[in-house]
Amino acid sequence: MARGSGQSQTKRRAHDFGVRAEKSIAAFLHAGGYDILARRERGRSTEVDLIAQCEDVIAFVEVKARRKGYGGLEAVDTRKQRQMSLAAADWLSRNPQYNNHAIRFDIALVWPTGLPEYIENAFDAVEIDEYCA
Repeated sequence: MARGSGQSQTKRRAHDFGVRAEKSIAAFLHAGGYDILARRERGRSTEVDLIAQCEDVIAFVEVKARRKGYGGLEAVDTRKQRQMSLAAADWLSRNPQYNNHAIRFDIALVWPTGLPEYIENAFDAVEIDEYCA
């Protein structure tokens, strides 16, 4: 076994678990009446896992897959909230047809077993200061 291959296998499994979690949350949202507008949308500050629409609401969704515990929720700190706010503003500037929609920021927590925990309106948009972004 090559040196470091165990670590790369662990990273690959974690990545695959994250991708499966995003897919399951997209299916969860779709079943709840949402249209998925984008997956893994890259903005200038960060990647938004899912962007979904239900009626006149656009949800920017951060999916956190963890083996156990609520570490995923703690990972969406003020810095991450600022990045997501900037990414949302950037996406809306490129998709002006949604400018009159309400926006919200949701967090989905996913574990290997059990149902996901979906937190609507988990945080408010953070004021964007171009000097601090």
